[in-house]
Amino acid sequence: MTFFRTRRLLIRQLALVTASASLPWRQCAAALADAGNEPMSDAIAVWQMADLSDSAGLDSRIEARGNARVGVELGKAERAASRARGGDGFAAELSGGWFTAGRGAGDELVLSGGALTAVIRFRAAHAEWGFPLFSQYVSPTTGVDPARRGIFNLLSTDFGAGPVLAAQLGSDEVSGFHLVQTSVRGLSPRDWHDVVLRFDGRTLQLFLDGALCDEEIAVGVLSSRHRPCLIGADAHAEARNGRRVFHGLIDHAALWKRALTDREIATLSGARRVSDRRPRYYHEKYRPQFHFSARKHWLNDPNGLVFYDGVYHLFFQHMPPGRPYAYKDWGHAVSTDLVHWRQLDSALTPHRELGGCWSGSVVVDVENTSGFQAGAEKPVVAILTNGGGWNREPFGAPRNTQCLAFSTDGGRTFQYYENNPVIGHIKGYNRDPKVLWHAPTGRWVMVLYIEDNDYSLFSSPDLKSWTRLSDITLPGTIECPDLFELPVDADATIRRWVFWSGGGTYLIGVFDGTTFHPQSPPLRGDYGADFYAAQTWSHIPASDGRTLQIAWMREGEYPQMPFSQQMSFPTELSLRTTPEGLRLHRVPAREIAKLHRQERRWSNHTVSAHDNPFAGLAGDSWHILLDMEPGSATAFGVKIRGYDVRYDVAARRLSAVGCDAPVAPSHGRIRLEILVDRTSIEVFANDGAVVLSSCFLPPDADTSLALNVEGGSARIDAATVWSLASIWT
Repeated sequence: MTFFRTRRLLIRQLALVTASASLPWRQCAAALADAGNEPMSDAIAVWQMADLSDSAGLDSRIEARGNARVGVELGKAERAASRARGGDGFAAELSGGWFTAGRGAGDELVLSGGALTAVIRFRAAHAEWGFPLFSQYVSPTTGVDPARRGIFNLLSTDFGAGPVLAAQLGSDEVSGFHLVQTSVRGLSPRDWHDVVLRFDGRTLQLFLDGALCDEEIAVGVLSSRHRPCLIGADAHAEARNGRRVFHGLIDHAALWKRALTDREIATLSGARRVSDRRPRYYHEKYRPQFHFSARKHWLNDPNGLVFYDGVYHLFFQHMPPGRPYAYKDWGHAVSTDLVHWRQLDSALTPHRELGGCWSGSVVVDVENTSGFQAGAEKPVVAILTNGGGWNREPFGAPRNTQCLAFSTDGGRTFQYYENNPVIGHIKGYNRDPKVLWHAPTGRWVMVLYIEDNDYSLFSSPDLKSWTRLSDITLPGTIECPDLFELPVDADATIRRWVFWSGGGTYLIGVFDGTTFHPQSPPLRGDYGADFYAAQTWSHIPASDGRTLQIAWMREGEYPQMPFSQQMSFPTELSLRTTPEGLRLHRVPAREIAKLHRQERRWSNHTVSAHDNPFAGLAGDSWHILLDMEPGSATAFGVKIRGYDVRYDVAARRLSAVGCDAPVAPSHGRIRLEILVDRTSIEVFANDGAVVLSSCFLPPDADTSLALNVEGGSARIDAATVWSLASIWT
C-alpha cells in the first residue's frame, strides 16, 4: 500500500470514528491491532458501507443494483461491534438489490495466486436461511471452462440435510469447485454474523462467528479472469435478473491476497481467540464401528495398499463435494494393527493436465530401480490412472493415462513424476493398474484393465518405461484387476497365481512372467451384494507370510450421514484343495481379536425350533463363530437385527441379506463365521470357502440376536459370540 493510500485510509477512518462519537480512535485501533498486525492494513479491498468507496484505496467503488443503499447508521452498541471488527459503524441495506465491485484501479481484485481471505459481516431481515452473500463470479454452471469460473462464493443454502452456510472455491485445475459448509440449524440469520473464508494454498477453511467450522484440502491455484465481485448476490442473481438476493444489512466486506492468521480472524470476528466447532466425527448413528469409513464424504475403491516400516497404508477413492465425478482424490489412512485407522490428508489430488486420481496401486521400490530415492527412505511409488472424466476430454484433459507419483518420506506425501504419463491412452477407459515385483524375471509387472472383458500385462525395469507382454480375457468382468501368488494348502513349494477382477470373479493359474495361463474356470470370490474392487496389500514382510485383501462394500445406505460408503474388514487369503478343485478361501484377518470384548460360549448343545441360546444378547457389533450339525432340522441360522443368515439343509444353500450361495457340509457340519457391524454383515462359510458380504440398514429399535432352527433340531458343536469394541474410541 502506498503512503498516500495509507494516509487517505487513516484520515477517513479517523473522521468516521470522530463523527459518530463511538469508540475512541485509540481504542478502535487497539482492538484491530490485537492480532499483532492490523488486519485491514494490507487488505486489497475493504467496503465499509458508509459510502460506495473502497477504504483500502478508494479505487474499487461498489455500484448499487436495484434496491440497495449505503450509509445506514447503526445503533450505539452495533457501531461499537462494527468498528471492533473492521467496519465503520455504518451498514448497507439491501431489499431486492445488491452491489457490484469492479476490478479496481490497480487490478487488486484479480485474485490469481495461491492464497485468499474473504470476510463479510451481515444481519438478515428475515428468519429463514437461504441467500447469497459475497462472491467473485462463481458460474451457475459447474461444467463450464475453468477460465469462465470465478474464485469464491459465500452463501447460505440447503443441500438436502437442512440449512447450511457454505463457501465454494474455484481453481484453474479442476472442474467444479471446492466446498466447505456448516449447519446453521438453531442459529438466527437475524443476528449479526461474521463469516470468513480462508485459503492458504492447500487448505480451505470456513469460520463463522470466530469458530472454525469446516475445512477441506483444495486443489490448484486461483484464477479469477477479471470477474466482478458481488455483495449480496452471486452469479445466479445476475443471470436471473435479481432473483434470490440477500435481504438485510451488510456491515462490511473485505478481501486479502493472503491467508489471515487465527488471531486476525478472531479480531475480525469479535472473539478473544478462534475456537474449533468442526463436527465430532466417528460417533454418528450409522457410522461403521470396525470397518473403515472416511471421516466425511464419498469413498469407493481401495487403492495403493502397501505395508512400509510397520505401517499399513490404505489409500482410497475419495470424492469431496462440488467436483464432477472424475476429479477424485486419493484419500489416505494409516494403521499399525490393521484395525484402528487414522485418516490423513489426501495423498494425491487431481493433476491440472492429466485429470482426476482414479484407482491404482503402490509399491516399495526396494532396489531404487526408479531412481526416485532421495534419502534413507526407500521410494514408495504410486501407479495410478489419471482420468479425464466421463466426457472423455472435458476442458482439453486427455483420456485415461497411467501415471506415477512418488514419496520419499515413507508414503506420507507424494509428488507427480515430471514425465507422466508412463503409459498413454490405449483405448476405452483403460485404467486401474496393479503393479508387483516379479522376482524370477527381476522386473516390475503391471496388470491393466483395457476395455470390456479385456486386460493386459506389461513389464518394466524401472516403473517408468513399460512394454506390453500379453492379454487376458475374463468374460463378464470389468475394472480393478489384481494378480498375486499363493501357496497351495500352505505348502510353500507348490504355488499358483490368482488373477482377480473388480467384481470378484477370479482365475487360478500359472504366471511365467510374461503370460498368465489359466488352470481353472472363472470362479466367484464373493456371493454378497456389495463386495467390489478388492485389492491385496503389497510388501507384507515374509515373516508375516499372509496375503491380505480389502474391498469397497459398495452401495450401502447411510441416510443423513456426513460420510458415504465403507470398506470390508481385511481378510487373509489362501488356496486350498477341495472336492471341486483348487479354490480361494477368505477369512477375517486375525487382528479382529483385538476388538473382542464380552464373550459367550456354547458346546454340545441341541437346539430345537423353540430354543434361542442367544436370547438376551443385543447390540450392533458382533463376531460370531458357529459350528452346527444339521440333525433333523430343515434350516438353521442366525437372525441379526431382523435379518436372516439362513442355511437351507435340503437345498444346501446359504442366504444372507437377499443373496445366496451353494454350501455343502464339511464332515457333516456347517461352520459359519459372521462379522456384524452397524451397516454390514459378512458371512464366511466353511473356513472361507464361500463368502457373502453385504450392506444393510436395520431398524433402529431392533438390536436383537437370535439363533434359529426350523423343522426338527440341530446340534451346536461349538459356538462363540463376542461383542466388539469400536475402532474409533
